[in-house]
Amino acid sequence: MTDLDERIVLTLREHAEAPVDTDRLLAGAVVRGRTRVRRRRAAAGAALSVVALLGAGLVAGPMDRLPGLAPAIGPDQTEATVPLVPRRVDGAPGAAARPDRIGKDPTLLHIGLAAGGPRFLEWNVGGGKETAKLDVGGRTVTVELTSVELLRSGHDWNMPPLEGPTGNRYDGSVVHSDSPNGVRIWRRYWQPAPGVYAGASVSGPDEAPLHDAAAALRLDAAYRCNGPLRLTDLPAGAEFTGCWMVVGTFPAAYAVMLHVNDYDRKMGMLVELQYAATTLVHTTANRAIGGRPGYFDPGRDRLELLDIPRALLSATTYDSETTFSEAEAGTVLTGAQVAEHLDRPATW
Repeated sequence: MTDLDERIVLTLREHAEAPVDTDRLLAGAVVRGRTRVRRRRAAAGAALSVVALLGAGLVAGPMDRLPGLAPAIGPDQTEATVPLVPRRVDGAPGAAARPDRIGKDPTLLHIGLAAGGPRFLEWNVGGGKETAKLDVGGRTVTVELTSVELLRSGHDWNMPPLEGPTGNRYDGSVVHSDSPNGVRIWRRYWQPAPGVYAGASVSGPDEAPLHDAAAALRLDAAYRCNGPLRLTDLPAGAEFTGCWMVVGTFPAAYAVMLHVNDYDRKMGMLVELQYAATTLVHTTANRAIGGRPGYFDPGRDRLELLDIPRALLSATTYDSETTFSEAEAGTVLTGAQVAEHLDRPATW
């Protein structure tokens, strides 16, 4: 077992009190009708990205375990929590006005929150669904939005269908079950607006955070999903299909993960921007990528740009048959636009 494998296993063990939903990590990488194998491989790539950024703590945990961080941020030095929220996109309709657009544009998130309410820990968009993890009074609530189109298609693997033996009325009723380790999981499904279908889940002693999250949900606007990272140059035939941001550790760190797929060639690529508030320790360059210092790891099919202050930009390929070439990954990285001030979300 490699060191990275051990870190992934440790992460899953430390978070065993909550259900590890690897399929949810795929929200931006899958398309209806793709095989389970491709879903699992893309999920593993996304999980690896989060582990690489946050060490053995996912969203929360001692900051000194972030890779490459100097010991300036440690468990005895707590910074005031600064919520990172997605920026509103002027002119883009919200979910209530266009439920058919939920999860369709990976650049847009339709999950909004009331000011002063829950705090975003992460969000993702893709595959016809949007998901956010929220800090609600110290407990993590997972909220999902989708439309009737996806529910009727039968390709949503988390939210129940509208019809059939496992159908749900989405009437706001709460159900619960116990996980294998005895932790109770509460779930609620409802329609916050006509044509908008929502689900929420939380573990713990009661269901109260589900109702708090629902009360804070706002569906009248759309927001930029991909924060400080934009892709401007993709290989021929490839498309940007999914977006995932992990923001719970901001301002100490955060991660942006964008999925690129070429379905005709059965290829996938995960483009990651990992930011840390103190100096990241980079590997030694072994490539020039468009005249910029880079590193290629052939064992992981991973290409990295090393010249962004306090950040690492990389492209990791995954697939079931063939892969994007190193040159194609380089095209994506050199064409990526990264915000100048990575620590100032208002400028993104």
